[in-house]
Amino acid sequence: MLREIRCEKFRTRVVSFHAGLNVVLGDENATNSIGKSTLLMLVDFAFGGSTLLDFNTDIVAELGHHHYDFAFEFDSVWHRFKRETMTPEVVYVCDAEYKVLEAIGLNQFNAFLQSAYGIEQPGQTFRAAVGLHLRVWGKSNLIPDEPLHTFPKQADKDCIDNLVKTFGKFEAIRSRDDEARKADTELKVIRAAASRQLIPKVTKTGYAQAKVEIADLERDLEDVRQNLASYATNLSAVINKDVLELKERKDDLLQRRMTVAGRLQRVERNIGGKRALHGGNFQDLQRFFPEINVDRLAEVEAFHDGVARILKEQLKESKDQLGAELKVIDLSISGIDAAMAAALGSIEQPEALVDHVYKVALSLQTARASRDGYELEQASVDTLRKAKEALAEVKQRVLAEIETSVNDGMREIVSEAVGKHRKSPRLSLSDTRYTFEVFEDTGTGTAYFGLVLFDMAVFSATSLPAIAHDSLLFKNISNDSVGQLIGLYAKIQKQSFIALDESKKYGPSAARTLKEQSVIQLADDAVLYIKDWRPNRPSSPKADQAS
Repeated sequence: MLREIRCEKFRTRVVSFHAGLNVVLGDENATNSIGKSTLLMLVDFAFGGSTLLDFNTDIVAELGHHHYDFAFEFDSVWHRFKRETMTPEVVYVCDAEYKVLEAIGLNQFNAFLQSAYGIEQPGQTFRAAVGLHLRVWGKSNLIPDEPLHTFPKQADKDCIDNLVKTFGKFEAIRSRDDEARKADTELKVIRAAASRQLIPKVTKTGYAQAKVEIADLERDLEDVRQNLASYATNLSAVINKDVLELKERKDDLLQRRMTVAGRLQRVERNIGGKRALHGGNFQDLQRFFPEINVDRLAEVEAFHDGVARILKEQLKESKDQLGAELKVIDLSISGIDAAMAAALGSIEQPEALVDHVYKVALSLQTARASRDGYELEQASVDTLRKAKEALAEVKQRVLAEIETSVNDGMREIVSEAVGKHRKSPRLSLSDTRYTFEVFEDTGTGTAYFGLVLFDMAVFSATSLPAIAHDSLLFKNISNDSVGQLIGLYAKIQKQSFIALDESKKYGPSAARTLKEQSVIQLADDAVLYIKDWRPNRPSSPKADQAS
C-alpha cells in the first residue's frame, strides 16, 4: 500500500497514509483552492499517473521544478521512489534515505506495482486497472454515464474488456478467444494454399464428382487385384478395355467428320456454281415477248447479283470454319489410331499393366486430394464456427456474472447509504457495448454519485488495490447519505482516498471517522504547499471545483 508522499514544497513536508480510508480533510468553511484535489492528484502521480503536470500547470509555474518522494509497503518491506517534475517519465529507485539507486522507466515502475499488488491480468496494465478508479478533478474519467471510460472516446469494447480483466475473468475468455483465432488462422492458411494452387481448390460440386470418381477408380484397382493372376498371363483383357474406349471415341469422331465433310462439300458446290441467266439473253426474250419490260428485268438481275455476292462471302467464311474443324477431327482420329496401335502392340508386354495401374493410381490420388482438401476446409469451417459459439457463450456468461455483481453491489450500497426506496444505477454489458443508467435524479451531483457507487461495488468485488474520490463527487448528495458512505468506506481494509470538508454536517459519527482517518487537514491558513498563490479575489470557477 502507499505509505507516504514527501516533498520539500509541502507545508508539512510529508503526508503519511494507512490501510483503509484515507481522508484529505478541508475546513468547516469549505474553503476552495487549498490543495485537496491536488493531493489526490499526487496520489494518482504516486500510482504512476501523468495527469498532474498536464492539468496542474500552476504548480511548476509557482514553485519551480521540484521532486516528490513516495513509498509503498508490501509484505512489511518499504519500497521508496522519486519522481521529478522536469522528467516525470523517469522513476528513481531509492534507499531508506531517498538517495537514488537507479533510474527506471515509468512503464517498468507501473509493472512493479502491478506485480507487487498481485493484480497481473493478461493484457491489462497497472494504469488500466487502477487509473480508472482514481477520480480526481482534472482527469478525464469523470463522465457520469460512462464509468468504464478512462477517456471520452475510448471504445466501449476496450472498456468492457478492461472491466473483465479487473474482475479476473478474462482468462476464460482468452482461452476461448485463442481457440477461435487459431481456427480462423488455420482456415485462412488452407484457403491461401488453395488460391496459390498448392492444394486443390474444390467446390461442393467438385467434391461430389471426386467422390464418384474415387469409387470408380477404386473398383478398377480392386478388379486388377482380384484378377492379377489372369492379367499376368493375358493382358489383353486390360488392353481390350482401353481399346474399346478408344474405338467408341473414334466412332463418334468419324460420325462427326462425315457430317462436317458433307456440309463442306455443299458449301464448295454453292461457291463454284454459275448463274444461267445473263443480261444478253434479254433480246431473245423480246422476240417471243415484245411487250416485256427489259429495264425492269435488268434491275431485278442487278439485285440478284448483289445478293449472290453477299452470300458468296458468307459461304467462304463457312468453308474456312468447316475446314478448320475437319482438321481438328482428323488430328484427334490420328491420335486415337496411334493409341490403339500402341495398346494392341503391347498385349504381350507386362509394361501395359503397369502403365494402366499407374494411370488409375495417379487419377485416384488426384481425386482423393480433391476430396480431402474439401473435407479439410469444411472441417476448419466447422471448428471455427464451434470456437466462435463457445467464445460467445463464455463471454455472455462472464459478462452476466460481472453485471450482476456490480448491480447487486450498487444496490446494496444505495440501500445502506440512501434507503431501500431509492433506485440504484444499472450497468448493462454486451460484447461491444455498455450502458450505465443512473437513477431518476438527473442532477450533476447525483450523476457523479453513480461513479462513486460503481467504484465501490468494483472495489469490494475485486482485487482492485485503491480508489480515490474527489470532493465534487459528493456534492448535491444529502448529508446523511454521505455520512453513511463514509462508514462504508471505513469498513473496507484496502486503501481508499477521499477529499471532503465541512465534516460536522455529516453527523457526529461520520465527523469522528473523518477526523480519525484524515492524513492531512487543510484550511484557508494551512494550504498544501509552502506557497499560497491564490489571488486576493473570489475563486474562479476552476478553483471552486478543483479544491
